[in-house]
Amino acid sequence: MSDSYRPQVVDHLVRPRNAGEIGDPSGRGESGDAACGDVACFTVGISENVLEQVRYKVYGCAACIAAGSALAELVDGRDLLDAARVSKADLEDALGGPMPVGKEHALTLVLDALHKAFEDHWNRKADEMFLEAQGGPRTGGKSVVAAMSGGVDSAVTALLLKEAGYDVATVTFRLHDGERGSRSCCSPDTVLFARETAHRMGLPHFTLNLKELFDRRVMQDFVGSYSEGRTPNPCVACNAHVKFHASSFLADELGFHHVATGHYARVEEGPTLARPVDESKDQTYVLWPVPRDLLSRTIFPLGDYRKTEVRAIAEERGLAVAYTPESQDICFIPDGDYRTFLRKRVATESGDVVDREGRVLGRHAGVVDFTVGQRRGIGVSAPTPLYVSEVRPRKGQVVVGRKQDLEVREVRVRDLNWFLDPEEASCVQVRYNGSPVSCTVEEESEGAWVAHLDEPVIGVAPGQSAVFYTGDGERVVGGGVVGGS
Repeated sequence: MSDSYRPQVVDHLVRPRNAGEIGDPSGRGESGDAACGDVACFTVGISENVLEQVRYKVYGCAACIAAGSALAELVDGRDLLDAARVSKADLEDALGGPMPVGKEHALTLVLDALHKAFEDHWNRKADEMFLEAQGGPRTGGKSVVAAMSGGVDSAVTALLLKEAGYDVATVTFRLHDGERGSRSCCSPDTVLFARETAHRMGLPHFTLNLKELFDRRVMQDFVGSYSEGRTPNPCVACNAHVKFHASSFLADELGFHHVATGHYARVEEGPTLARPVDESKDQTYVLWPVPRDLLSRTIFPLGDYRKTEVRAIAEERGLAVAYTPESQDICFIPDGDYRTFLRKRVATESGDVVDREGRVLGRHAGVVDFTVGQRRGIGVSAPTPLYVSEVRPRKGQVVVGRKQDLEVREVRVRDLNWFLDPEEASCVQVRYNGSPVSCTVEEESEGAWVAHLDEPVIGVAPGQSAVFYTGDGERVVGGGVVGGS
């Protein structure tokens, strides 16, 4: 293909559309790197979800300048949902075909700048709105905001909803500063990939910048919990304070009825959570804190599918995400080394490793390296295996003992979120991959409950989640956070 530009490109260079900058915009977005020579900036004026004004400034090569002009012309005056659906293919059509070899980045650059302007628009509207449940359920209507992480599960979720006749808008959350090229759900590459996937399905795509909220409600809680001898679950914290509230906020702003994610779970009447068809992928354990009013407007399309079926659907529909690897356990620690992550953020002090009688058995380099039930890395030799049975951050002690010393028959739980009457709780699960154990529950004091277990459970750590299920183990009655003994 010739490296010369097509007439449409030249036309946009000679007669640029909507060049300039809005003085008091609804949103501003910039993409690119001045050091590399190409920078695009879009400012937008949005009223009642209509792009009443669009202006662009591009510094760089002719391809980027023409792409900026073409994109501004394409979205000017359009409904926000239609503008968010404009893809690289649409831009190529407007410019007479694909860009010359080596200039393909121009399309990605200007689209990213426009979407960052949309993102800024939502940020200006949101303020503290994510901290409270948004709006509540709506009756009727087949419109849904589907969270899209860049993986196969979220992509198939959006696809299934579209094929079921829903009006679908997709959203990707910027939760932390993921590194370019990493597997993190928030890396720049993953955001671009999620947008490209949505556009290939003909769906509008938005991004929401939730970094400050995620840092405050998830990452700081993660670090603080380990510093205080607790074992947190960041996915639970994210579901409790970030993901579902943000999806609901965007749905309300767009006038949409439902929200959806790629979790493997089902919503049943109550509303309550129910385990999915694929029990090996069950995620009800991390969904217990979702407020009832948000759960009532939530759809989990994958609850009726097995993972193998989900990948097969992606392959059959030609989705590029069909063979993406499984996501890591903690999205903001892609390498899985949470101890190094913690040590970069908290001051650690050495202390004693002691037995249950208080006898000193050795030394440790910091309590953040330990959690209840841990066997490896204790640093103390003994004729029989030793396990961490307690972490005492104030004394700087790590208590170790035999495996049977970890057995408990009572689990105290706080911060509960009930979907059904507590009297329906017949079993409790205290680990993500654990099995439910039969129990009876009673309220000890306001907001605090205790589960009396029919058989002992090993290594229940403060800070973990305890999720109660009905007698058949299928429906979630409620859940909470494990407290002290």
